[in-house]
Amino acid sequence: MLMPITYAEKNLFSKNAQEIVVELLDRSYDNSVLLFKVLAHSVQNNATLVQSLDESIFENTEVFKEQFSNLLQHALTQAYTNKQVMTESTKDYSVKELSKYFGVSVVSIHNWLDQGRFEGIERAGDHKHNRISGDTLYITAAGKKLKVDDVVKMWEQQELEHEQQHQQEDNLSYYTRQIAIYEHKYNGEYEATLGAKNELTPEEETDAQVWKHLLRRQTLEFRITKE
Repeated sequence: MLMPITYAEKNLFSKNAQEIVVELLDRSYDNSVLLFKVLAHSVQNNATLVQSLDESIFENTEVFKEQFSNLLQHALTQAYTNKQVMTESTKDYSVKELSKYFGVSVVSIHNWLDQGRFEGIERAGDHKHNRISGDTLYITAAGKKLKVDDVVKMWEQQELEHEQQHQQEDNLSYYTRQIAIYEHKYNGEYEATLGAKNELTPEEETDAQVWKHLLRRQTLEFRITKE
């Protein structure tokens, strides 16, 4: 199976390319020249890159460092592009979409970005909007890592199960019954159980998100039935 290159790893490699070059050159300049030549001729779409180079770049260390860093960036671009082609295409999600899939507010997603809870992703500034790749790792409060795509799949599975249940009972009854399951599991209402805890286990965090969603839907159904 092809080893995946995550969005976070792509960003980290791009950020550290210059440092990687310096470490290689410090270890062995001659071996670095050999590695550079092999890489330059092995990566895809290398015509422009190779044609612009000659042996003179190896005579000046700073020029060589710059060209080596450029080569690594080019190799990264090709590797990440190949990964996307050879594996199932990964979708990018907006902050608003993630708020739905995670069952939290947009503000919470922004806070998680500020806290580094989406590995390798920094909050966009200057009125720009984050697009978060599905292969990004989300770090739970307990330190567990989940791929964003996996969280989305869990949400979709829950929605499918909900839809199947809806076909057999009215909405209000369904939400009330589902809430009762969680109240039985945690021996009390949400605010007195998970809602009162400062730290949650991964299972509790998932349950809390679903439970809150059910409570919101139940409240909405109450309003609809009264109108």
